Amino acid sequence: MPSLQAEVTGRFERPADANHLLYTPLEQPLTVSQSRRYTVAYTGDRDALTSFLAKVLADPVSHDLAISDDPVIPGAAFILDYGMKGGALDLEKETILAHHRGDPSPSFHIDSLRIARRLYVFGDIQAADTASLSDRFVRDIVNPAIHTWQVITPETAAA
Repeated sequence: MPSLQAEVTGRFERPADANHLLYTPLEQPLTVSQSRRYTVAYTGDRDALTSFLAKVLADPVSHDLAISDDPVIPGAAFILDYGMKGGALDLEKETILAHHRGDPSPSFHIDSLRIARRLYVFGDIQAADTASLSDRFVRDIVNPAIHTWQVITPETAAA
């Protein structure tokens, strides 16, 4: 079954101070950029699915939509993806699927949809400090009762 990765970024958003996401201040200056990442398993017409995603996920004035397996913002020290667990209520996911079900003659079928908030963390981080810093972001941002998460480093992204 084919899958597609779509990522939505804010066209006018700039990296912000990472401290606003954490409970206590960082010892070093880090910035963060955010996006939403959609993983869609589907059957049918890929181009029709891409058009559907462009219509329902991104405002053409304020958002950019990228269809890519690769991170769309380069140069991050690490990336944190987190999203709702399968059994948790995800209103955005339900709205997207309801919109798709409302299409009278779809040329594709969404078999599964996973949505993640993606945080790109930037700064002068030594490789040895990446694990402890990413653990801190996970501890302060992720709720393990309702979220799944993944930390992506340049080393794991290349693998």
